Amino acid sequence: MIRARIIAPSGLLVAGLFAAACHKHARVQSSGDVAQVIKDTTVVVAPVIDKSVIAFFKDTASASAFNAEGEIFKPQIPGQRVSLHATVRKERALWQARKPSDYRFLLRVGCFCPGTRGWLLMEVRSGKLVRAWDTSGRSVSLTDWNTVSIDGLYDNLQRGLDNNGEVQIAFDPRWHFPKYFRTSGLQMPDSWSITEARALRPM
Repeated sequence: MIRARIIAPSGLLVAGLFAAACHKHARVQSSGDVAQVIKDTTVVVAPVIDKSVIAFFKDTASASAFNAEGEIFKPQIPGQRVSLHATVRKERALWQARKPSDYRFLLRVGCFCPGTRGWLLMEVRSGKLVRAWDTSGRSVSLTDWNTVSIDGLYDNLQRGLDNNGEVQIAFDPRWHFPKYFRTSGLQMPDSWSITEARALRPM
């Protein structure tokens, strides 16, 4: 067998590699004993859709993006800051005392940028968020900023309590999770955020 050596400028070699990568079904063939050396390794992953979860979103049919409710606190006023912290601590303790290990709930979060997101269904098992779906039943990534458990909601809330000019918050009377909280920045009125949670169901 005679082997030919081809020397090409590096730029041409790189261009050739990109061209081969763009053609998913490109094949190199020769006569006789030379086998196919480039194969199509592209894998198409179908979206995971669970239509059985769509019924959970019926509780959101008439929900406005700004369902303002709850008590308003101004954390920069010392007395109101103390009251806000005491309220959150009390409600979180009640949540910890009765929270189910496995549950689902609906969550919607939004802020000035990128705006209000749609409702998502969260599934928590053994206290950890394991799945989330959008209103079409399509699974969504758990790494996004708008996917979190109830304990995660409390963590987010408590981290930023003192950094806001105003906090408006309401708690679920049965399970004691924050069902609505709105925050607005100190110096930038447009730096608002709104989080809504509802329809918690033990599993």
